[in-house]
Amino acid sequence: MPSEMTYEQYFQSLYLGTVELAKAFEKALGREKAFEITKNAAEKAGVRGIKNLLSTNPIKNFEEFKTLLRGTNTSPLMEHVVTVTYPEETPTKLSCHITECLWANVFKEMNATDLGYIICCNPDFATAKAYHPKIKLERTKTLMQGDDYCDYTYCWKE
Repeated sequence: MPSEMTYEQYFQSLYLGTVELAKAFEKALGREKAFEITKNAAEKAGVRGIKNLLSTNPIKNFEEFKTLLRGTNTSPLMEHVVTVTYPEETPTKLSCHITECLWANVFKEMNATDLGYIICCNPDFATAKAYHPKIKLERTKTLMQGDDYCDYTYCWKE
């Protein structure tokens, strides 16, 4: 990231081309087909990223996943991107609430939260499985869809 840019400016520049491309697809193919293509591509990219991340050190249990998730959410980049709390944790469940999200802010500014959801939020379900097949994600709220927070609940299903 260029040092003279804010994180918000960087994210805007990062996603502007994607939004423009998706809107061009929508104009040419119709909303449903364009969103389906965009959704599938975003899910594949997310899963590929997780598989690459875990290629040398796969997750063996839920504790390892929770440690990795917490570490990711507190990385130097993510500290500028999201504000996360963990309201509930058990040996087989981890709930996360995201109350601030730079992705949601940037897509709102671009008037493209519908695209932001399918590009940034929806892939979370596919990537949860990519971390480990026993991990399931439940979520009923997202900032991207206008809610006051995102409510992630990761469960380890035997």
